Amino acid sequence: MITYVRTLRDRVRVALLSNIPSDHADAFLAARPWLNDLDHVAFSGRIGAAKPDPASFHHCVTALHAAPADFLFVDDREENARAAQAVGMNGHVFGSRAELAPVVDAWLPSR
Repeated sequence: MITYVRTLRDRVRVALLSNIPSDHADAFLAARPWLNDLDHVAFSGRIGAAKPDPASFHHCVTALHAAPADFLFVDDREENARAAQAVGMNGHVFGSRAELAPVVDAWLPSR
């Protein structure tokens, strides 16, 4: 999955929105240095809002200077995907990399 995400960066900006508390964020980043290659990383403990709170999605929209419709939000929880859709993002529930790739490919041509 890491390799797949890295290949996406050649085609689109990539961000991570995670419900990690602030006291775990540094250790999480240290254990996953590839996250530093993303365009934006937002941890709920640092931004003051957790998914599915609309404020968490708005944080990413603002940070990337984009519109909600510019996002394909992917999450393993239906509740979070629906919340992203409610703020105007494209939301998708993640199942597997094999299932996700066609969804991303179908979404990207309009970018």
